Amino acid sequence: MAVSRKIALKKDEQSGNQLHIYEVNPIIFYSGEADELNIELLEFNYGELIIKSLSTAILKVKELIMENEEFPIKWKQTAKGLRITLPDGLINDENRKKCTLKIKF
Repeated sequence: MAVSRKIALKKDEQSGNQLHIYEVNPIIFYSGEADELNIELLEFNYGELIIKSLSTAILKVKELIMENEEFPIKWKQTAKGLRITLPDGLINDENRKKCTLKIKF
């Protein structure tokens, strides 16, 4: 399964490396647990996700984990949104068809 459509291919001016920017459509829903949301990614690749609708103006994230995985997830929340860094090696393939992130607030 391919990652969602590529919306930009830019060159990083400092390093000369190309930046691959993709648009994904996550499913964000209330998990049924108090103070918890789930984000389900059906198309993903390692790298960064920015979810603008989860800015500090909306709610304050306390914890973010990946369901059923041992990968460490780095994240940062600002007034511009929630930035999530997916670990290297995490790809959408035959063995991993989706990725579910649990957000506690």
